Amino acid sequence: MTERLPSTSDPLPEGETAGCDTSDILLVHRIFRWGFREMPRLVRAAPPGDRSRTATVADSVDLVLLGLHVHHEAEDLLLFGKVEARRPACAATIDLMRDQHRHVAELLGRAEPLSAAWRDSADGRAAERLAAALDEIGTVLGVHLHDEEDDVIPVAAEEFSQREWDALGEHGRESFPKDGMPIQLGLMMDALPPAERAEWSRGHLPFPIRLLWAILLKRRYTAWQRELFPEGMPALV
Repeated sequence: MTERLPSTSDPLPEGETAGCDTSDILLVHRIFRWGFREMPRLVRAAPPGDRSRTATVADSVDLVLLGLHVHHEAEDLLLFGKVEARRPACAATIDLMRDQHRHVAELLGRAEPLSAAWRDSADGRAAERLAAALDEIGTVLGVHLHDEEDDVIPVAAEEFSQREWDALGEHGRESFPKDGMPIQLGLMMDALPPAERAEWSRGHLPFPIRLLWAILLKRRYTAWQRELFPEGMPALV
């Protein structure tokens, strides 16, 4: 963690105090590490010419790519500038974070059309090109997530109010497709040890969302799991 120097701008909103729980981002990072490990395997395993299986896997690849884009967008808009302003000694670290985001964005820009091409062709060579692109994102992203968890998140935990931190998650929920909500929420649950899921749900999800999960969203998430991983979904934890 960097040395504390006087803040230069962007003070806390009036009436709010510094210090927040940032643990939710570790779950999000766990999902992305899992996603960029498992998606290339699924792409390579799809039988060439099987358009139904190709479409199923490509849908999930696209969801993971979009999820990463939305997550990085929230950090660009709501995290990095505040950290830099409130902890000026972090300026070089934030420059690195932004450079890493730009690199990941370039890789996402290459992977998205590769996914579309594979969906259209169900071709084995197109599958390998996409899988290789996903592997590259996973490698670059792994370095970035490690750096962010070591050098940025602990600072945000000290400098952000809880409302400011929660705004990152709200941005993600508002920007993500509504039909992806069961998958988004289910993966968050699965990123937790089973014994912690009920407590996390009570502490992080409003009652209407918990009720919706119980009566509808969990069933949709389970159907997605079974379709994508007919032999069983690999664990996130």
